Parts: sequence; structure tokens; C-alpha cells
Amino acid sequence: MPYENAVLDDLDLQAGLSGINPKFGDFCTRAAGEVWGLPLINQKLKALITIAIDVVNQDQVGPGNPYGAHVNMAMMQGSSRDEIEEVLLFTCIYAGFNKAAGSFGALNEILGPAPEKLPDGALDYDPKVLESTGIKEDLAKLDSEFGSLFYRLAVQVWGLPIISVKDKALIAIAIDIAHQDKAAGEVDPFIAHVKIASQNGATRAEIKEVITFTCVYAGFNKGVSFFAKLQSLQDSDLQ
Repeated sequence: MPYENAVLDDLDLQAGLSGINPKFGDFCTRAAGEVWGLPLINQKLKALITIAIDVVNQDQVGPGNPYGAHVNMAMMQGSSRDEIEEVLLFTCIYAGFNKAAGSFGALNEILGPAPEKLPDGALDYDPKVLESTGIKEDLAKLDSEFGSLFYRLAVQVWGLPIISVKDKALIAIAIDIAHQDKAAGEVDPFIAHVKIASQNGATRAEIKEVITFTCVYAGFNKGVSFFAKLQSLQDSDLQ
């Protein structure tokens, strides 16, 4: 049964955190419990965001690593293995294929081996998913060959069928914060992802909640400049 707060309602999780160190367990439970209790982003999406951050941080290795707990949290909130794998495929573009590889391997250890072959021989995605965003044109301004490759690969993960474009944009914002992806000249990944989120129904308040939530897992210092960047954007900039 899904929890209303995936941290404060899960006594086994709290015991595991205290087993690492009781001082850490207390501090982490209170900090994480507060952001998991924020009202706008649902518990399942929060769990998927933590998995994406784990890929960026390479949190799937070492004693006390949180990756297995986050996978279990996602499953308890109704995620399927395919949905978690879609998050990992999405991180290939924004965190790196090498980082996602270890996370896929760790997922196999948690959930068992993956199917040996794709059912239809290739990924199924919507090739038109980013057509109206202007991203293809913006990337081409940087470098035509780079822009073409980036866009073609990005379309394949943004167009996967399980997670909505809005939720993928919010996951991308969390990755931006964890990776510190902003202010790259003419093309700012954070602004691009905020625009996609807004165009697909995300509110400014939801985006703020994602930034706050991400800070627990990526560091509060990393969130400061993203709040400043968001505050500098007018509503008209997000359309």
C-alpha cells in the first residue's frame, strides 16, 4: 500500500537509516521526511526523482547507499520496473551512459535479471515529442553535428511512453541541479527544461518544490542559484 509520506510512514526505512548511524538516521529522517511531505509533487514522482539523482551522484555503490531504498520506494508507490528503467534511459542523455550502466546493473541485483531482448527489437518512442520546443534549433546554433546527435538521442528518451513529458521535465530539472547544468551560453538546459515543464502544465510552485526536494539529495548549496535563476524568469519567458 502506498505511503502518504514515503519516509515518515516507513519504519523499516527509518530503522535502516539509523542502522548506518543513529545521529545520521535521525537527521536524515527529519530532513527527508519534511520534503517528502511537501504537497504538490506526488510520492511516486519524488521516488523517481531520487533514482535519477542517484545516477548523477553514482549512489548505487558502497555501504549505506540509498539506491535500493529509492527503487523500493518507487515500487511501493506503484512504479513498474519498466517505469524505473525509463528513468534510467532518460539519465543516459543528461548524466551519461556510463553512469546509467552501473545503475542498470544495480537494478538487476535488486529486481532480478532484465529480459534478454526487447519485445519489438527497438525502443518505442514518439519522434515528434520535442518538435514544438525550439530545442532542435537552439542546439543547431551551437554546432550542427553536436546539435543533431543531441536532439536525435534526446527525442528517443523524451518520447518513451510511460512517464509524461511534464514529469520528465521535472526529473530533468532535478538532474540539472544535481549536475549543476545551467547558463551554458545561449542554450541554458535548466531554462529549457523549465519551459518544457511549464508548457506541459507544471506550475512555478511545482518547480520550486522540485528544487527544494532535490536539495536534500544533491546539496542545498546547489539549489541556491537555481532559485535565483527561476526568480529571474517572467511568466512570459516560460511559454
